[in-house]
Amino acid sequence: MEVSFQHANPYSGHESVLVRLSGGVTDQTACILFDSGTDVDVNGLLEDDEYLTAIVLTHAHLDHYATLGTNLCDGAPVYTSEPTGAILDTVLTEAATNYDISNVDAVVDALEPISDWTLVLGDIELRPVPAGHTPGAAGFLIRFDDGGETRTMLATGDWTQRPAAGYPGLPTTLSPDAVFLTGATNEEFESELTAAVETILDRVQAGSTVLVTASGLAGVHMTALLAELDTVDIDPPAVSITGHAAKLYETLGYEYPTVTSVPTFDDADAILEPGAVTIAGPEVPVEGSAAKFFDRIQDDAGATLVQLTSGSVSAVESAGCTVERFQYSNHPPEAAVDGLVEDLAPRQLVMMHQSGPALSRYKDRYDSFVWATTDRDEYTIYEDGTWVAPPWVKDRVARRLRSQQYGNGSSLGSYIDTEGAQPDVERGKISLEAEGLDVSALRTRFQQSSPELSKSESATQNTDFQVEGGDSDILEHVDEIESRLSRLEEALTDRDDAGYRTHQVRVVDAGDGDLFLRLSNPDDVAQRLSHGDTVTIRLQNTPD
Repeated sequence: MEVSFQHANPYSGHESVLVRLSGGVTDQTACILFDSGTDVDVNGLLEDDEYLTAIVLTHAHLDHYATLGTNLCDGAPVYTSEPTGAILDTVLTEAATNYDISNVDAVVDALEPISDWTLVLGDIELRPVPAGHTPGAAGFLIRFDDGGETRTMLATGDWTQRPAAGYPGLPTTLSPDAVFLTGATNEEFESELTAAVETILDRVQAGSTVLVTASGLAGVHMTALLAELDTVDIDPPAVSITGHAAKLYETLGYEYPTVTSVPTFDDADAILEPGAVTIAGPEVPVEGSAAKFFDRIQDDAGATLVQLTSGSVSAVESAGCTVERFQYSNHPPEAAVDGLVEDLAPRQLVMMHQSGPALSRYKDRYDSFVWATTDRDEYTIYEDGTWVAPPWVKDRVARRLRSQQYGNGSSLGSYIDTEGAQPDVERGKISLEAEGLDVSALRTRFQQSSPELSKSESATQNTDFQVEGGDSDILEHVDEIESRLSRLEEALTDRDDAGYRTHQVRVVDAGDGDLFLRLSNPDDVAQRLSHGDTVTIRLQNTPD
């Protein structure tokens, strides 16, 4: 029995790999393509006597399906998780309007969503496991029998240990012999996500018309997070999810009372509302639904544009409205990659979806044979019952690694004992903390008021310490905090039906082109404003 791999697009995204299994399993070599990203040409990878056995799609992001339609051949099925399978037709159809996506109908016809162990060829089987990252994303286990011994491999695709809109993260309880691991990382995702939610809530509570632009699945993710804020005692804003994102939201079965799904619309103005959120795509408002909404708000000083971008496109930098941008690239921090490798303890580790120094950082880093290559060569990793060391690893190093591998607690054939215990790619209850939001920070700024609580109860329930022994310094701080919260609550609730605060002013012409607005209630406004502050006003004529 022999297993080899060949990177399918090492000079582009480096997220696609062709895995070959030949020998004792079947008379025919099983050639399985994991993801079909940019610049993948499966016919250029296969030998003349080889046939494509299957394509495995880990999730519905463009960089993983860009060439899916052009690489269908030999009647090979396209395996994916059931949630991804449910949305793929919609995703591909939408992508075909803006990108070079072909053969959408053929891909849908070849699609075989799976949820359990599925026979691919001979006794080679596949099974999806949750991968976090985005709704419906999955890693795939591969298992085969060789001389009575069960061998297992895992292709992670893009992953996180965080759940994504309720879909679980990649489990760490697996024990595969080999892992094809995405090494892409992002140290700032959780802080960026929290900052985006804070900005949205800030602007909503200020009565702003808020437009959030995001890719389809990112839009679904943000919608679910905003709708779940009531689980942490924060009032969720009213959200309208529109266009392509709305179709995905409905197909995946999300339903929240604070969310209105609008897959198609004629009048953008009928959806945009002060003090509410509209979510549209794509991630930068230069086309599609997002452009229609942005056209309505870009010159409105009271409106806000929040862009959730992957970093692959140039964001809008300025407009007449408030413009914000946050990087939405849901990958794990580097420490999580190290932790996952330690937990999985594979013998073989093939690093993917990175290049240059970002890839080289993984060389010689783990007690595994690490393949951090950026070429299209075919490498054998298993032969005649043995997991093969890379050709550049010296014999003494290989012997040391083998000794460590067999002493690290992992065992061959571990799936025989745990079959049926693998987690499914199914949406569960959403935990905002687990998703990466700093709930403590959000509560501090936006927690619902509880007027029925007494001062002592409020101090006990809303601080991280207990007041004991009448400590006057602590009580003084608590009084100051409560005073500030009271002023904040008053400022947020003192608004008209449209969400704006109203003050009477008189126009004063001072001559020489100077025009002033004299406040009728300067004492009230002085509590909120200071000299030099910049404010946005709406002008409305009223009788003297």
